[in-house]
Amino acid sequence: MFFNFARFFTQPQQLDNLLTTPDCDLETILSTDGILQEIKGLGATKFADHVIKHPEMYQKMINYIIQFEDELIDKKTQIQQFLNYTLRYPFLTSEILGSQNQKLIDYLFECPEEEIQNENLQIRQGLYNQLLSFLENDILNVTSAGYFAKAFIAIIKKRGFDVWATIVKNRAILSNLIKHIDIKHIAEIIEKLIILDTSQENYEEKFLEERKELLERIIKLLKHKSYNTEIVDNVCDILIEITTKSMSSLYYNNGEIIPFIDIIKKPELFLKIALQTQRIGPYQLLINLVEMQSKETKKEDDDEVVHNLEKDYSIFESILPELPPNLLNQDYHTSNFINSNRSSIQPFGLARMHLLKLIQVLVQTNDQKIIKILIHYGLIEALQVIILKYESNNQIHACCDKILRAIIDLNQDDFTLDVFENNNLLNYIVQNHNNENSKKGFIGFLTSISNYLEDKGKQNNKILKFLRQNEQWQIFADNILNQVNSKEKPFLCNANPRPSQEPDLLDEQETDNILNILRKFNNNFQKNDKHVGNNENGEGVQRNTEVLNEFEQDQQEDTAEDEDVQEELEQQNDDDQNEEDEQIKQEYNQSNFWRLDPNEKDAKELLDNFE
Repeated sequence: MFFNFARFFTQPQQLDNLLTTPDCDLETILSTDGILQEIKGLGATKFADHVIKHPEMYQKMINYIIQFEDELIDKKTQIQQFLNYTLRYPFLTSEILGSQNQKLIDYLFECPEEEIQNENLQIRQGLYNQLLSFLENDILNVTSAGYFAKAFIAIIKKRGFDVWATIVKNRAILSNLIKHIDIKHIAEIIEKLIILDTSQENYEEKFLEERKELLERIIKLLKHKSYNTEIVDNVCDILIEITTKSMSSLYYNNGEIIPFIDIIKKPELFLKIALQTQRIGPYQLLINLVEMQSKETKKEDDDEVVHNLEKDYSIFESILPELPPNLLNQDYHTSNFINSNRSSIQPFGLARMHLLKLIQVLVQTNDQKIIKILIHYGLIEALQVIILKYESNNQIHACCDKILRAIIDLNQDDFTLDVFENNNLLNYIVQNHNNENSKKGFIGFLTSISNYLEDKGKQNNKILKFLRQNEQWQIFADNILNQVNSKEKPFLCNANPRPSQEPDLLDEQETDNILNILRKFNNNFQKNDKHVGNNENGEGVQRNTEVLNEFEQDQQEDTAEDEDVQEELEQQNDDDQNEEDEQIKQEYNQSNFWRLDPNEKDAKELLDNFE
């Protein structure tokens, strides 16, 4: 909403005129309309030079950022302050410092060569501590914290190592940051300090140990203050970002973040917090840990990142027994709602949805030990219960479908036995896929998994045996399933809209289906729109008939054309080969190479003249 289109057109530069004015102050500059884009763009260097020459202006900018605004101020006063630019100054100054102006940021740590006045030197030395004094407050205004974070994160991106150097000298900075970790903006600063994605180069110390210590402190805080949902969410967001960065770094052989992962690998702690708080952050963190587990190993000698295809998920085995039962636990953090059928529904909840996704990710690792433990502790039974209980929740049905297919696709006899015999999957489908439940949401899932099992039986003799031995399933497949498919599949031309691989050619049945659809469309069009044929040219019906006739004619001529094309290609290849042989023969006969005597001079002359 602060985008200025005027900067794309030629116009006088306002900043130049303002800076040449002797009595120009910060408020005058900030009160000028459209000045922010100019300061962040073409006028960044000029503005920075002016501020460095007048460091008291830098002082004012920091004061506006760290000033403690009263959140309880009345609306009328807020509007008046906004119109008078008083309320805009903190925002504008935070945007200027947050634009990563290199000169302004360097001025906080280095004294320019032209800086000779003692008064200016004293002001410069106190600017950085003045900015950090904002964290010393016992409570923070969230808006002011956002302004502070905007400026401080820009400083980390440009001079991250220098920021850590000041933190090492003054440990109170970290304590003040952790004290306010329940504020999202402050948590983002901590995240940037740990990841330390900075453009500063040629710095010997990387502060790895200090960053690890900070990571351990916030995890300890998460463990002992799990009752505070803001702390849980913010700390988990930090850890999620670190694991996400770590997964990305694997593809670029960047191992700087990987040493922090060993500190985060605490699945028991995160599952305990997830079950206690019912927040989605710990579940998402567990999902990230599963996805990145054992994708990298680190050599101790040169810290080289090596990709390892052998994945070890043993650290998650201790939490597996608790996952399936908690799918059935009621979420007391959500209240019931009334659906369109006037029924009271207990929501599944975002937390349990992430728990289901965690199970899906674990199953899709194809680790047989993990799948065996999950099935042993009632995974299949839990899925069957929630599918029926939450009949209209398509997300649940999609996750359950992926879990079942991942297990069956392994083609392991013990898993097949667990699914089909111990958990009676076929009887479960037959009992619930009936006319009474035809209007319920889970029918789509049951139809999809039924067709999948029929197709899978053609590839797996063990599954085919279970299908053929179950008489109820045979009756169901021949009647109900066949009726549903006969109604639904014609709408898709009897083709899977999302096949595993796209067929090269349409088979005969699919071609016939397309022809039938075109023929029916043409007939209905002629019946319903007879008046179209009575117009001047009668082009509507005639054109549709021509399209259908051309399509059928093309189908009839395909076979003959293919045979003719094949014969022509063979004849052409033979002719080309004969012409090539004749050309080689002529060149050989016309050349004098084969008549050469072992005379080096004549041979060289012939080679030079030969084209």
